[in-house]
Amino acid sequence: MINNIRTFHFTWERDGLKPKDRVLAALNHEESDRIPIDLGGTISTIHVKAYCDLLKYFGLVEDIYIMNSVSGVVCPSEAILRRFNVDTRYVYPQITEYDHNPPSETKDKWGIKRKFTGYYYDVTPDGHPLAHVNDQSELEIYPWPKAEELWGTFRQGYTQGQNELDFDDTIKKAKTLSEGDYAVVLPYIVVGPFAFSMLLRGFQKFLADLLLHPRLAEGIMDKVTNIMLDMIEKFVKPIGEYLDVVFFGDDLGMQTGPFISPRLYKQYIKPRQKKIVDAFKRVSNARIALHTDGSIAAFLDDFIDIGVEVINPVQVHAKGMDSQSLKQKFGKNITFWGGIDTQRVLAFGTPNDVRLEVRKRIDELGPGGGYVLTSVHNIQPLTPPQNIEAMFDEAKRIRY
Repeated sequence: MINNIRTFHFTWERDGLKPKDRVLAALNHEESDRIPIDLGGTISTIHVKAYCDLLKYFGLVEDIYIMNSVSGVVCPSEAILRRFNVDTRYVYPQITEYDHNPPSETKDKWGIKRKFTGYYYDVTPDGHPLAHVNDQSELEIYPWPKAEELWGTFRQGYTQGQNELDFDDTIKKAKTLSEGDYAVVLPYIVVGPFAFSMLLRGFQKFLADLLLHPRLAEGIMDKVTNIMLDMIEKFVKPIGEYLDVVFFGDDLGMQTGPFISPRLYKQYIKPRQKKIVDAFKRVSNARIALHTDGSIAAFLDDFIDIGVEVINPVQVHAKGMDSQSLKQKFGKNITFWGGIDTQRVLAFGTPNDVRLEVRKRIDELGPGGGYVLTSVHNIQPLTPPQNIEAMFDEAKRIRY
């Protein structure tokens, strides 16, 4: 039972209000005609299996494009975005046609090995390339990727000059989007120092390094951070003026609590995340959004302190992540982006359960602005299309 629902139901749209205006109002902590809706980001979109089921449900036939093969998520078509009244559009870094027969194993530019497990690529036991590094000197001889190698097929159609890449096509695309009706978002391309260092080193080893071998841990994080700063300068700066929101990702939480203590975060992670935030701010006026899963309420004051303006995905069923409490404590200083539960309600509930979930999150996160509605992380395989439809249609229907 949901009590004290403060939302009202009308059938009108405010005259002349564009989707971009709606998103910007939320980011400015102002209410508009309704809560803005997002779909299509690296960590706020839909798995290809669920997307295929959705297309079949709507009787649509279209080419399918993948933005991230590791997580198997798609770039939703304009038809789907319009059907669900989505207020955002993304400048994608890499798009490939959906491969119905993906390779069984992959190795990326960082040297991370992964194996296809049916829906996703998971890191193999021997897939952490820095697992056997013993001291900082070995970090210096590791073949670290260059920023240019990490932008993937975003570089398709560009030419390599003597000193710089030609980004005319990307700039034109971003500029065209910025002149349209939608908020322009750069998805999660840049990674933070913590979670990616765990992938490189191995979770257990890196967490132990923070306590037992802090200079080695800092060396790894500095290498990752410096590559990200180079990516921001080379790839975000040319399109920075056209962006409304830019994401970076650094998972710090499990479902039961943070990976590390606030003390370790402040000592090792916070200064390096601040470098990334500051770099974004130097090249763009876009709002800075941090994707970090799990129970991360203990870090929210620190995120705000370093200049993070948006937090995603707001994993509402993780410990300490009650949406009403988060809004009361932090809602004046940060925008919540996500919030619709994918683990229980969206995947296993009924359409009515989903509608109630949408109403609850809007009621608790929406007052005073500061909320953009989408799923908690990506919509997972086997999620009923009726539930996906119910989520977006209810979000459109509920008005202040």
